[in-house]
Amino acid sequence: MEKEWRCARCKKLLGILCDGRLHLRFARGHEYLVGFPATSVCRGCRTLNELKTGSQVPGPITKGATGTQEST
Repeated sequence: MEKEWRCARCKKLLGILCDGRLHLRFARGHEYLVGFPATSVCRGCRTLNELKTGSQVPGPITKGATGTQEST
């Protein structure tokens, strides 16, 4: 089951939780699979976001969602 990790302030997509790891994708094809805890500064609003465990991420991605992740 996949879940989206979004900025607490502006809701910009930061990563996708998949199989117990966080999938991060950046511009120019850079991709990372990372464990927890994870910290990210939102590129949109500069808010510091922290994710201590995968259970902090809200519910699963709905079937009608487009794409998997924004390029940042």
